[in-house]
Amino acid sequence: MNLFDAIKNTLKKISNFFSRLFEKDVVVKITSIIAAIAIWFVISVSEYPIINEVVYNVPIKIALEGTYAEASGYQAMSQSVETVTVYLTGNRGELGNISTEDLQAIASAENVMYAMEYNLPLEIESLSNKEFEVTKIDPPIVSVSFDKIITKEIAVISEISGVNAADGYIMGDSENIAVVPNKVSVTGPATMVNEVTHASVVIREDTVLTSTTDFKTNTIKLYNNSTEIVDEGEMLSYNKSDFTVHIPVYAKQTVKLDVRITNAPSSFNTEKFKEKLEFSVDELVVAVADENAVEREAMDIGTIDMREVDVGKEFVFTTADFLPENYQDWNDVKTITVKCPDEGLVVRPIHITNPSIQLINAPAQFDFKIVTSGVTPIFIGPEETLEQLTYIDVVAQIDMLNTFDIEEGYCKLPVTFSIPAYDDVWCIGSEGVLSPMATIQVTAKENN
Repeated sequence: MNLFDAIKNTLKKISNFFSRLFEKDVVVKITSIIAAIAIWFVISVSEYPIINEVVYNVPIKIALEGTYAEASGYQAMSQSVETVTVYLTGNRGELGNISTEDLQAIASAENVMYAMEYNLPLEIESLSNKEFEVTKIDPPIVSVSFDKIITKEIAVISEISGVNAADGYIMGDSENIAVVPNKVSVTGPATMVNEVTHASVVIREDTVLTSTTDFKTNTIKLYNNSTEIVDEGEMLSYNKSDFTVHIPVYAKQTVKLDVRITNAPSSFNTEKFKEKLEFSVDELVVAVADENAVEREAMDIGTIDMREVDVGKEFVFTTADFLPENYQDWNDVKTITVKCPDEGLVVRPIHITNPSIQLINAPAQFDFKIVTSGVTPIFIGPEETLEQLTYIDVVAQIDMLNTFDIEEGYCKLPVTFSIPAYDDVWCIGSEGVLSPMATIQVTAKENN
């Protein structure tokens, strides 16, 4: 008898049974129903013992235990699917009431050696010790990305596109805007964390400032250089914090410029000389952090060493070097050039012999003898003055006031020059050096 005939006969028997059943009384009817079910069960088990089942949404487990990946600190960062559909065949008694809770799909990480994506085959494990044969797993593999979890501390800057200064004011640049705290710890997959170059706290307020202001925010963005990192999988985390963004605001102020003069002869008229200096800008517009800052008559931009002042020489000063901490260069001038006078000036060397060089403030316990034959300082001044200037007008001195550690033998000490009779002449050194040196022989005096 074939399968079709067997089913046909079975159905006929059941039909005949129920027809007779409803001709009996209630007790007989109930008894007959139970008997029918039992008969159907016996027939089903005996005639059809093997069945097929489909179980949906079976969870996937990534098995790391005892693998190189586990020992290396790798973790599953993402996977293509979370569950699979499993097709089973087996004994009706085993599969009759099987469910998702009885099964688990295992993806072994035994071949994972590097931080990358792997296609892992799946195997089905019975959690309830039921026996069956797996005929199909859909999908049969799962794509899993592995990586290490690391933490990296990165710098925090500000993003304040909606904040502006009022007319007559200017905000500090990025170097002056302070973020507190200025670092944040980012945790996540190493390949993602290592791409983070900095974080930016965002001030979304549209406001106009006239004074230094602190903003509070907890909104933060992560960047890879200039590109914002969009973490759609929310794999990156950072230590949550409220940030304070300190934005200094500066008021406009205009100041005159001045320079200091050093190493000029004692008789030299520095003020008259400074009147002849040519500044690339006569005034500097600065931004002052405190709008109540004291007005300055002039701002000192640096020093001019008269030993370096040749005819028409230019000195360059950088605003970043001389502006105080709470000041900014409003017009972004950056550098100021100061040109020394060049009209009507001449250069003239004059030789000074060693008898004309004076030793002053010499220690009493030694005798001193100038061994150097002389020096030739180079003088600059108006032509009519230098035409009259002779070595007699030059005072050459070696000041030994601070030579506390002097000993017998030879030493070299600097020679300085002054021209007491003239206030418009200066010296730019001797024989190519700013501070000419003279050799002196030092001898201890004999005790009386």
